[in-house]
Amino acid sequence: MTKMISRRDALLATGALLAAPGFAQSTYPDHTVRIIVPQTAGGPSDTLGRLFAQKLTERLGKTVIVENKPGAGANIGTDMVAKAKPDGYTLLINIAGILAINETLYKQLPFDAVRDLDGVARVVTSQLALVAHPSFAPNNIRELVAFAKSRPAGSISYGSAGTGSPQHVGGELLNTKAGIKLNHVPYKGAIPALTDLLGGQIPLAIVGLPAAVPNIKAGKLKAIAVFAGTRSELMPEVPTFVESGFPDIEMELAYGFFTAKGTPRPIINRLNEELGAILKLRDVRETLLAAGFEAGHSSPAELDTYLKSQVQKWRPIVRDSGAVAD
Repeated sequence: MTKMISRRDALLATGALLAAPGFAQSTYPDHTVRIIVPQTAGGPSDTLGRLFAQKLTERLGKTVIVENKPGAGANIGTDMVAKAKPDGYTLLINIAGILAINETLYKQLPFDAVRDLDGVARVVTSQLALVAHPSFAPNNIRELVAFAKSRPAGSISYGSAGTGSPQHVGGELLNTKAGIKLNHVPYKGAIPALTDLLGGQIPLAIVGLPAAVPNIKAGKLKAIAVFAGTRSELMPEVPTFVESGFPDIEMELAYGFFTAKGTPRPIINRLNEELGAILKLRDVRETLLAAGFEAGHSSPAELDTYLKSQVQKWRPIVRDSGAVAD
């Protein structure tokens, strides 16, 4: 005898199916996806966010938008993603090093990046460079170290984008590993620091290589070294700290996509595959290189591991520097 299914039972069964994780994953995405940029519009993260939003919209068949949520050293936007529903509809693009540095720089954070975020994919890197005003005597890192050791500690200044920024922490790494004491001068952003360097108000600054290259080529600045293990495609004639005899002085700006912890793995894997495919597009690679970025795709697990390693690497450097942000 065939058992009749009531309309109520049928609706309940349909509701259960729609609520099942597998159903949600198979239909992802079925509405707008947000990319949270925790910095102001016009900066590197914003530029990347908008590029990937456009390409993801084309590939996913649903609108992907960018929302700028700056403030508190990128913590406001990051907190939004950490507390978002873990469904893959709210993504974060940020520098892994900033997430790692903030874990120690701030006494209290409303989130823990390692605990509350899942890595989706590392997408690009950009390099930092130590650059000098043309009037500054040393021309390379060995000359700079010798020059600094012959002067009173703290008598030579370098500018950065602000206290706790990757540029600041890179300078503290240089102080620690080279056994010198350069005086940190924090600015409210990289552009003011670069402006004062060009004007001769400070002798040194640590800036993103893309911003430095035009000024180096024009003879307005000279490059001391790049914070990387390998030379940059942007300016291959500039040596790295590593090849100059300082193997521990290495820092990169690695940009990655993250989402709330607990996002279903099939959704994370789908996003990772799409981002990897985007990075292979010729127009994307050309656009990235012109803007000073080098494409580099990773798996979600590799990004998670990288973030953990960055927290461990920068914790003692930040603590020793005495830098604190509230």
